Amino acid sequence: MNLKSKDINLKKTISDIKAKKPVQYILGVWPFYQGNYLLSEDVLIPRPETEILVDFLANNFNAFNKILDLGTGSGCIAIELSKIFIESEVTGVDLSKKALEIAEKNNLQTNNKVKFIQSNWFSKVDEKFDLIVSNPPYVSKGLKLDESLIFEPDLALYSTDRGLSDFKIIINNLGNFLKKDGKILFEHGVGQDDELKKMLENKNFTKISSIKDFKNINRFIFAQKK
Repeated sequence: MNLKSKDINLKKTISDIKAKKPVQYILGVWPFYQGNYLLSEDVLIPRPETEILVDFLANNFNAFNKILDLGTGSGCIAIELSKIFIESEVTGVDLSKKALEIAEKNNLQTNNKVKFIQSNWFSKVDEKFDLIVSNPPYVSKGLKLDESLIFEPDLALYSTDRGLSDFKIIINNLGNFLKKDGKILFEHGVGQDDELKKMLENKNFTKISSIKDFKNINRFIFAQKK
């Protein structure tokens, strides 16, 4: 699918630029990995760092039967994985109905269609998976961020308990939704890796390792269920 930027209203565009609205939202479409993704202010802007997650899986694994993307947003991670692992059944879940409407539009670009479900994390999930990926909210509430982030959805950005509360929900439930030897790969915030590794160790995960971002900072965690 050839996604193009929306028609530009010059007056509104100038106003948006003055308000420091991100160019991605002004254009309404942005590239991620091998695709182009429709965007609205109901979904996070896909970032180059998150492509590392997709690239790691593409370069280290040949196949997964079932993949789950938690907090799918625009669907960019799930859809790119559906293109790489063409025999996989890929599911993406999100609490936001508006985000899922965007994801369904983006789903047109893959032949291996992703199944999107409105769900509060695992609440509407009833399967077990070989791989679970997630870029969940991990910014601590109250932390002052760049002004441009005021346009991005709070639901997808912020989490309580120093940014860890959603991770705790996910990790505490992983065992019920992963097959034996199932893998997980999460994006996380700066300085959260040690605590997340301890959580995974306490749930008897193995092969726990960090993956760095472009700034050589630990940004992703990989682990495997026993």
